[in-house]
Amino acid sequence: METSRGIILALAIAAAIISTILPCPADEQNTKEQDEQSIWTEAEPRERSMRRRLELSEEEINRIMEGFKKRNPQKAKELEELRKKDPEKFRNELERHAREEFGEIVRERINKWREQRKADFLQWFEENEPDRAQELDGFKQRSPDHYWRKYEFIWRKYRHIYEENRRNPELASVLLEDVKLKDRRDELIQKIKTTKSRREREKLTAKLEEVIGLRYDVILRRKQMVFERLLKRLDDLRNQIRKSRVDIHKYQDPQTKEANIKQRTRELLEAKEKFGWD
Repeated sequence: METSRGIILALAIAAAIISTILPCPADEQNTKEQDEQSIWTEAEPRERSMRRRLELSEEEINRIMEGFKKRNPQKAKELEELRKKDPEKFRNELERHAREEFGEIVRERINKWREQRKADFLQWFEENEPDRAQELDGFKQRSPDHYWRKYEFIWRKYRHIYEENRRNPELASVLLEDVKLKDRRDELIQKIKTTKSRREREKLTAKLEEVIGLRYDVILRRKQMVFERLLKRLDDLRNQIRKSRVDIHKYQDPQTKEANIKQRTRELLEAKEKFGWD
């Protein structure tokens, strides 16, 4: 029972991860689907699908089947027959019966994704913080434990900037500049607290005010960029509202209603004759 729950949880995590890694066809065709949408569409178009089915390669399916044969050869034989007759139903049955083997593929995908994410992040970090990246790399051989603690600290600190860079590099550069200014601010504060020279304290305080002033401007730039992004989203929503209003008025027309009913009736009858549905 606990193993099954663990595998189900892994599948859910994998679906969420892969939906963020891979482009979703529903997202890519969102505008097209809205244009082609009719009154008979079952659900309203969504801005983004939160989950995607985990697509398996033929090699991965074969690996799952090989592992499943060892546990349940009779059921594996039935699945092989189903694979030839109905690939879609086979896929559903495979997920249901071969959870252990399926979960292993999921774990491999997750580990591979984590390694790639780490490599991409470190490359970005080296390009934007070369000195600190070099310092981090130095711990790899000297003290692996220290290296991983340092890496986790850096990942937590820069993760949101790295992820924003994939969406909006301009905003990411502003966020990175803000982080550097905050580091400089903290460094100056520490020096001010420890110095015993009044003159040195005054000089450091003047530099601190300068840094704070720069941060003020950076924060304003960031807020302006976020504000402009919100305005664009608002414009998109207004366009959707206008289109929705037009659609409602169009479908409220009695003649349009009658024409759609007749057309849908023909489609359903033709589909039944073509596919032999019950």
